[in-house]
Amino acid sequence: MNITLFGYPKTGKTTLFNLLTGSKVAVRAYDDGKTEPNVKTCGIPDSRLDRIHGLYPEKKKISTQADFTDLGGISFGGVKDSQLLSRLRKADGLVHVVRGFKDASLPHPKNAIDVRRDILFMEEELVLADLASVEARLEKLDKDLKKAKNPEGEKEKEILARLRPELEQGKGIRHVRMAPAEEKLVRSFSFLSQKPLLHFINADEDDLPRLGRPGEAFGLNGEDRRILAFCGRIESELVELDDDERPVFMKDYGIEELCAPKFFRALGGFLDRISFFTVGKDETRAWMIPGGTTALQAAGAVHSDIEKGFIRAEVIPWDALLTHGSLHDAKEAGAIRLEGKEYAVKDGDVIYFRFAQ
Repeated sequence: MNITLFGYPKTGKTTLFNLLTGSKVAVRAYDDGKTEPNVKTCGIPDSRLDRIHGLYPEKKKISTQADFTDLGGISFGGVKDSQLLSRLRKADGLVHVVRGFKDASLPHPKNAIDVRRDILFMEEELVLADLASVEARLEKLDKDLKKAKNPEGEKEKEILARLRPELEQGKGIRHVRMAPAEEKLVRSFSFLSQKPLLHFINADEDDLPRLGRPGEAFGLNGEDRRILAFCGRIESELVELDDDERPVFMKDYGIEELCAPKFFRALGGFLDRISFFTVGKDETRAWMIPGGTTALQAAGAVHSDIEKGFIRAEVIPWDALLTHGSLHDAKEAGAIRLEGKEYAVKDGDVIYFRFAQ
Protein backbone atom coordinates (compact mmCIF):
# COMPACT_ATOMS: atom_id res chain seq x y z
CA MET A 1 0.00 0.00 0.00
CA ASN A 2 1.43 3.36 -1.04
CA ILE A 3 0.48 6.76 0.33
CA THR A 4 1.96 9.64 -1.63
CA LEU A 5 2.42 13.18 -0.31
CA PHE A 6 2.41 15.79 -3.07
CA GLY A 7 1.62 19.43 -3.68
CA TYR A 8 2.91 22.75 -4.89
CA PRO A 9 6.39 23.96 -3.86
CA LYS A 10 7.12 25.11 -0.28
CA THR A 11 3.99 23.67 1.33
CA GLY A 12 5.68 21.48 3.96
CA LYS A 13 5.43 18.07 2.30
CA THR A 14 8.73 16.82 3.70
CA THR A 15 7.87 18.24 7.13
CA LEU A 16 4.65 16.21 7.13
CA PHE A 17 6.51 13.15 5.82
CA ASN A 18 8.89 13.39 8.78
CA LEU A 19 6.06 13.83 11.28
CA LEU A 20 4.07 10.85 9.95
CA THR A 21 6.97 8.43 9.52
CA GLY A 22 9.37 9.49 12.25
CA SER A 23 12.01 10.35 9.63
CA LYS A 24 14.51 13.20 9.84
CA VAL A 25 14.86 14.08 6.16
CA ALA A 26 16.28 17.52 5.37
CA VAL A 27 13.31 19.71 4.43
CA ARG A 28 15.28 21.74 1.86
CA ALA A 29 16.82 18.75 0.06
CA TYR A 30 14.78 19.34 -3.12
CA ASP A 31 16.15 22.90 -3.26
CA ASP A 32 19.64 21.45 -3.57
CA GLY A 33 18.83 19.44 -6.69
CA LYS A 34 17.45 16.22 -5.17
CA THR A 35 15.16 14.45 -7.66
CA GLU A 36 14.39 11.05 -6.17
CA PRO A 37 11.44 11.09 -3.73
CA ASN A 38 11.77 10.29 -0.05
CA VAL A 39 10.30 6.85 0.67
CA LYS A 40 9.82 5.04 3.96
CA THR A 41 7.91 1.90 4.93
CA CYS A 42 6.36 1.98 8.37
CA GLY A 43 3.67 0.26 10.39
CA ILE A 44 0.21 1.78 10.75
CA PRO A 45 -0.52 2.26 14.46
CA ASP A 46 -3.72 0.63 15.72
CA SER A 47 -4.58 0.62 19.43
CA ARG A 48 -6.86 -2.38 18.87
CA LEU A 49 -3.90 -4.46 17.74
CA ASP A 50 -1.96 -3.26 20.78
CA ARG A 51 -4.72 -4.45 23.09
CA ILE A 52 -5.14 -7.80 21.33
CA HIS A 53 -1.38 -8.30 21.55
CA GLY A 54 -1.68 -7.61 25.28
CA LEU A 55 -3.57 -10.91 25.56
CA TYR A 56 -0.69 -12.73 23.84
CA PRO A 57 2.50 -10.86 24.85
CA GLU A 58 4.65 -13.87 23.94
CA LYS A 59 3.69 -13.51 20.28
CA LYS A 60 5.19 -11.04 17.81
CA LYS A 61 3.05 -8.01 16.98
CA ILE A 62 2.89 -7.11 13.27
CA SER A 63 1.16 -3.95 12.07
CA THR A 64 -0.17 -3.29 8.58
CA GLN A 65 2.70 -1.83 6.55
CA ALA A 66 2.47 1.17 4.24
CA ASP A 67 4.98 2.86 1.95
CA PHE A 68 5.02 6.65 2.31
CA THR A 69 6.36 8.66 -0.61
CA ASP A 70 7.25 12.36 -0.42
CA LEU A 71 7.43 13.99 -3.86
CA GLY A 72 9.14 17.22 -4.85
CA GLY A 73 6.99 20.26 -5.50
CA ILE A 74 4.85 20.45 -8.64
CA SER A 75 4.50 23.87 -10.24
CA PHE A 76 1.06 25.45 -10.58
CA GLY A 77 -0.54 24.15 -13.77
CA GLY A 78 2.11 21.46 -14.14
CA VAL A 79 0.48 18.24 -12.91
CA LYS A 80 -0.38 16.76 -16.31
CA ASP A 81 3.11 17.51 -17.65
CA SER A 82 5.03 16.63 -14.50
CA GLN A 83 7.71 13.95 -14.47
CA LEU A 84 6.14 12.89 -11.17
CA LEU A 85 2.84 11.97 -12.81
CA SER A 86 3.69 8.27 -13.01
CA ARG A 87 4.45 8.22 -9.28
CA LEU A 88 1.10 9.83 -8.52
CA ARG A 89 -0.62 7.16 -10.58
CA LYS A 90 1.04 4.37 -8.56
CA ALA A 91 -0.35 5.68 -5.26
CA ASP A 92 -3.21 3.98 -3.42
CA GLY A 93 -3.98 7.25 -1.67
CA LEU A 94 -2.98 10.87 -2.36
CA VAL A 95 -2.25 13.38 0.40
CA HIS A 96 -2.24 16.92 -0.96
CA VAL A 97 -0.19 19.13 1.37
CA VAL A 98 -1.57 22.69 1.23
CA ARG A 99 0.22 25.82 2.37
CA GLY A 100 -1.68 27.84 4.97
CA PHE A 101 1.29 29.39 6.82
CA LYS A 102 2.85 32.81 6.36
CA ASP A 103 6.60 33.18 5.78
CA ALA A 104 8.06 36.26 4.12
CA SER A 105 11.23 34.33 3.25
CA LEU A 106 9.18 31.82 1.18
CA PRO A 107 7.08 33.81 -1.32
CA HIS A 108 3.97 32.00 -2.52
CA PRO A 109 3.93 31.41 -6.32
CA LYS A 110 0.50 33.09 -6.45
CA ASN A 111 1.71 35.99 -4.24
CA ALA A 112 -0.87 35.32 -1.53
CA ILE A 113 -1.82 32.51 0.86
CA ASP A 114 -5.24 31.15 -0.10
CA VAL A 115 -5.95 27.58 1.01
CA ARG A 116 -9.31 27.28 -0.71
CA ARG A 117 -7.92 28.52 -4.04
CA ASP A 118 -4.99 26.08 -3.93
CA ILE A 119 -7.22 23.12 -3.08
CA LEU A 120 -9.66 23.86 -5.89
CA PHE A 121 -6.80 24.47 -8.32
CA MET A 122 -5.14 21.15 -7.48
CA GLU A 123 -8.41 19.23 -7.78
CA GLU A 124 -8.91 20.79 -11.21
CA GLU A 125 -5.37 19.83 -12.22
CA LEU A 126 -5.95 16.17 -11.30
CA VAL A 127 -9.12 16.15 -13.40
CA LEU A 128 -7.32 17.77 -16.37
CA ALA A 129 -4.54 15.17 -16.18
CA ASP A 130 -7.18 12.42 -16.43
CA LEU A 131 -8.95 14.23 -19.27
CA ALA A 132 -5.69 14.33 -21.23
CA SER A 133 -5.28 10.57 -20.73
CA VAL A 134 -8.87 9.85 -21.82
CA GLU A 135 -8.64 12.01 -24.93
CA ALA A 136 -5.32 10.46 -25.98
CA ARG A 137 -6.67 6.94 -25.51
CA LEU A 138 -9.93 7.68 -27.37
CA GLU A 139 -7.95 9.06 -30.29
CA LYS A 140 -5.87 5.89 -30.46
CA LEU A 141 -8.94 3.65 -30.10
CA ASP A 142 -10.68 5.45 -32.96
CA LYS A 143 -7.71 4.72 -35.23
CA ASP A 144 -7.37 1.09 -34.12
CA LEU A 145 -11.09 0.30 -34.41
CA LYS A 146 -11.18 1.63 -37.97
CA LYS A 147 -8.54 -0.94 -38.88
CA ALA A 148 -10.11 -3.93 -37.14
CA LYS A 149 -13.09 -4.78 -34.97
CA ASN A 150 -12.33 -5.37 -31.30
CA PRO A 151 -15.20 -6.01 -28.83
CA GLU A 152 -13.03 -5.15 -25.81
CA GLY A 153 -11.86 -1.98 -27.52
CA GLU A 154 -15.47 -1.00 -28.22
CA LYS A 155 -16.38 -1.47 -24.55
CA GLU A 156 -13.39 0.58 -23.47
CA LYS A 157 -14.30 3.33 -25.92
CA GLU A 158 -17.87 3.38 -24.61
CA ILE A 159 -16.90 3.87 -20.97
CA LEU A 160 -14.19 6.43 -21.76
CA ALA A 161 -16.64 8.37 -23.92
CA ARG A 162 -18.99 8.44 -20.92
CA LEU A 163 -16.24 9.67 -18.62
CA ARG A 164 -15.01 12.44 -20.91
CA PRO A 165 -17.95 14.88 -20.48
CA GLU A 166 -17.80 14.40 -16.71
CA LEU A 167 -14.11 15.36 -16.73
CA GLU A 168 -14.78 18.26 -19.09
CA GLN A 169 -17.22 19.59 -16.48
CA GLY A 170 -14.51 19.36 -13.83
CA LYS A 171 -15.93 16.35 -12.00
CA GLY A 172 -13.60 13.74 -10.56
CA ILE A 173 -14.01 10.15 -11.70
CA ARG A 174 -14.49 9.05 -8.07
CA HIS A 175 -17.97 10.60 -8.31
CA VAL A 176 -18.95 8.58 -11.42
CA ARG A 177 -20.85 5.36 -10.82
CA MET A 178 -19.41 2.43 -12.73
CA ALA A 179 -20.32 -1.25 -12.85
CA PRO A 180 -17.61 -3.68 -11.67
CA ALA A 181 -16.85 -4.66 -15.28
CA GLU A 182 -16.40 -0.98 -16.19
CA GLU A 183 -14.17 -0.41 -13.17
CA LYS A 184 -11.99 -3.28 -14.34
CA LEU A 185 -11.73 -1.84 -17.85
CA VAL A 186 -10.40 1.52 -16.66
CA ARG A 187 -8.30 0.26 -13.73
CA SER A 188 -5.06 0.30 -15.73
CA PHE A 189 -5.38 4.07 -16.28
CA SER A 190 -4.94 4.72 -12.52
CA PHE A 191 -6.97 7.90 -12.85
CA LEU A 192 -5.85 10.53 -10.35
CA SER A 193 -9.34 11.90 -9.77
CA GLN A 194 -10.52 8.40 -8.90
CA LYS A 195 -7.96 7.91 -6.14
CA PRO A 196 -8.71 8.66 -2.49
CA LEU A 197 -7.64 12.26 -1.86
CA LEU A 198 -6.93 13.95 1.46
CA HIS A 199 -6.04 17.64 1.74
CA PHE A 200 -3.66 18.22 4.66
CA ILE A 201 -3.32 21.95 5.44
CA ASN A 202 -0.03 23.15 6.90
CA ALA A 203 -1.52 25.98 8.95
CA ASP A 204 -0.10 29.12 10.47
CA GLU A 205 0.47 29.49 14.21
CA ASP A 206 -2.42 31.96 14.31
CA ASP A 207 -4.72 29.14 13.21
CA LEU A 208 -3.77 26.73 16.04
CA PRO A 209 -7.11 27.12 17.89
CA ARG A 210 -8.97 26.09 14.73
CA LEU A 211 -6.99 23.04 13.61
CA GLY A 212 -9.73 20.70 14.79
CA ARG A 213 -12.22 22.41 12.45
CA PRO A 214 -10.26 22.90 9.21
CA GLY A 215 -13.30 22.98 6.93
CA GLU A 216 -14.80 25.81 8.91
CA ALA A 217 -11.46 27.57 9.41
CA PHE A 218 -10.60 27.71 5.71
CA GLY A 219 -14.03 28.20 4.14
CA LEU A 220 -14.49 24.62 2.99
CA ASN A 221 -17.50 23.52 5.05
CA GLY A 222 -20.24 21.44 3.47
CA GLU A 223 -18.11 20.30 0.56
CA ASP A 224 -17.41 16.69 -0.36
CA ARG A 225 -13.73 16.44 0.46
CA ARG A 226 -11.52 15.14 3.28
CA ILE A 227 -9.47 17.77 5.11
CA LEU A 228 -7.06 17.71 8.04
CA ALA A 229 -4.76 20.42 9.35
CA PHE A 230 -1.51 20.69 11.29
CA CYS A 231 1.09 23.32 12.11
CA GLY A 232 4.35 21.90 10.80
CA ARG A 233 6.55 24.58 12.35
CA ILE A 234 5.28 23.96 15.89
CA GLU A 235 4.92 20.16 15.59
CA SER A 236 8.50 19.81 14.34
CA GLU A 237 9.58 21.40 17.62
CA LEU A 238 7.17 19.36 19.75
CA VAL A 239 8.38 15.97 18.49
CA GLU A 240 11.90 16.82 19.65
CA LEU A 241 10.72 17.18 23.27
CA ASP A 242 10.75 14.43 25.88
CA ASP A 243 7.49 12.52 26.24
CA ASP A 244 6.78 14.05 29.64
CA GLU A 245 7.41 17.62 28.41
CA ARG A 246 5.41 17.43 25.18
CA PRO A 247 1.87 17.45 26.68
CA VAL A 248 2.69 20.59 28.67
CA PHE A 249 3.77 22.52 25.58
CA MET A 250 0.85 21.15 23.54
CA LYS A 251 -1.52 22.53 26.15
CA ASP A 252 0.24 25.91 26.06
CA TYR A 253 -0.16 26.04 22.27
CA GLY A 254 -3.74 24.79 22.42
CA ILE A 255 -2.95 21.67 20.36
CA GLU A 256 -5.18 18.78 21.38
CA GLU A 257 -3.61 16.16 19.11
CA LEU A 258 -0.55 15.83 16.90
CA CYS A 259 -0.99 15.22 13.19
CA ALA A 260 0.30 11.62 13.13
CA PRO A 261 -2.38 10.03 15.38
CA LYS A 262 -4.98 12.26 13.75
CA PHE A 263 -3.94 11.04 10.30
CA PHE A 264 -3.67 7.34 11.16
CA ARG A 265 -7.08 7.37 12.83
CA ALA A 266 -8.60 8.83 9.65
CA LEU A 267 -6.62 6.56 7.31
CA GLY A 268 -9.17 3.74 7.01
CA GLY A 269 -12.01 6.09 6.08
CA PHE A 270 -9.77 8.05 3.72
CA LEU A 271 -8.74 4.91 1.81
CA ASP A 272 -12.12 3.18 2.21
CA ARG A 273 -10.38 0.29 3.96
CA ILE A 274 -11.04 -1.69 7.10
CA SER A 275 -8.78 -3.71 9.37
CA PHE A 276 -9.13 -7.26 10.62
CA PHE A 277 -6.82 -9.17 12.94
CA THR A 278 -5.40 -12.67 13.19
CA VAL A 279 -3.88 -14.50 16.13
CA GLY A 280 -1.49 -17.13 14.83
CA LYS A 281 0.94 -19.55 16.39
CA ASP A 282 3.73 -16.98 16.62
CA GLU A 283 2.16 -13.60 15.90
CA THR A 284 -0.79 -11.26 16.30
CA ARG A 285 -1.28 -9.26 13.13
CA ALA A 286 -3.37 -6.51 11.55
CA TRP A 287 -4.49 -6.62 7.92
CA MET A 288 -5.99 -3.69 5.99
CA ILE A 289 -8.40 -4.57 3.18
CA PRO A 290 -10.99 -2.72 1.05
CA GLY A 291 -14.42 -2.32 2.59
CA GLY A 292 -16.81 -5.05 1.42
CA THR A 293 -14.09 -7.71 1.19
CA THR A 294 -15.43 -11.25 1.68
CA ALA A 295 -14.02 -13.79 4.09
CA LEU A 296 -12.61 -15.75 1.13
CA GLN A 297 -10.82 -12.68 -0.21
CA ALA A 298 -9.54 -11.82 3.28
CA ALA A 299 -8.14 -15.35 3.52
CA GLY A 300 -6.29 -14.69 0.26
CA ALA A 301 -4.79 -11.52 1.76
CA VAL A 302 -3.25 -13.70 4.47
CA HIS A 303 -2.06 -16.47 2.13
CA SER A 304 -3.15 -17.86 -1.23
CA ASP A 305 -3.13 -21.41 0.17
CA ILE A 306 -5.68 -20.41 2.83
CA GLU A 307 -7.95 -18.94 0.15
CA LYS A 308 -7.56 -22.05 -2.01
CA GLY A 309 -8.42 -24.46 0.81
CA PHE A 310 -10.93 -22.22 2.62
CA ILE A 311 -13.43 -24.12 4.77
CA ARG A 312 -14.83 -21.48 7.13
CA ALA A 313 -13.95 -18.40 9.14
CA GLU A 314 -14.24 -18.27 12.92
CA VAL A 315 -15.04 -14.65 13.76
CA ILE A 316 -15.26 -12.51 16.88
CA PRO A 317 -15.21 -8.70 17.23
CA TRP A 318 -11.96 -7.44 18.77
CA ASP A 319 -13.66 -5.92 21.84
CA ALA A 320 -15.56 -9.14 22.53
CA LEU A 321 -12.25 -11.02 22.44
CA LEU A 322 -10.88 -8.63 25.04
CA THR A 323 -13.92 -9.27 27.23
CA HIS A 324 -13.37 -13.06 27.15
CA GLY A 325 -9.59 -12.84 27.45
CA SER A 326 -8.63 -15.43 24.82
CA LEU A 327 -9.95 -17.19 21.72
CA HIS A 328 -10.22 -20.42 23.73
CA ASP A 329 -12.40 -18.82 26.40
CA ALA A 330 -14.49 -17.04 23.78
CA LYS A 331 -15.10 -20.35 22.02
CA GLU A 332 -16.06 -22.02 25.31
CA ALA A 333 -18.59 -19.22 25.89
CA GLY A 334 -20.06 -19.63 22.38
CA ALA A 335 -19.01 -16.10 21.42
CA ILE A 336 -17.29 -17.06 18.15
CA ARG A 337 -19.38 -17.13 14.96
CA LEU A 338 -18.83 -19.47 12.04
CA GLU A 339 -18.95 -17.65 8.69
CA GLY A 340 -18.70 -18.82 5.09
CA LYS A 341 -16.93 -17.57 1.99
CA GLU A 342 -19.37 -14.73 1.26
CA TYR A 343 -19.29 -13.17 4.71
CA ALA A 344 -18.44 -9.45 4.43
CA VAL A 345 -15.58 -8.83 6.84
CA LYS A 346 -16.27 -6.03 9.34
CA ASP A 347 -13.80 -3.53 10.70
CA GLY A 348 -12.28 -4.90 13.89
CA ASP A 349 -13.04 -8.58 13.27
CA VAL A 350 -10.60 -11.11 14.69
CA ILE A 351 -10.62 -14.09 12.32
CA TYR A 352 -9.26 -17.61 12.49
CA PHE A 353 -9.38 -19.30 9.08
CA ARG A 354 -10.04 -23.02 8.81
CA PHE A 355 -8.68 -24.44 5.56
CA ALA A 356 -7.76 -27.73 3.93
CA GLN A 357 -4.04 -28.15 3.39
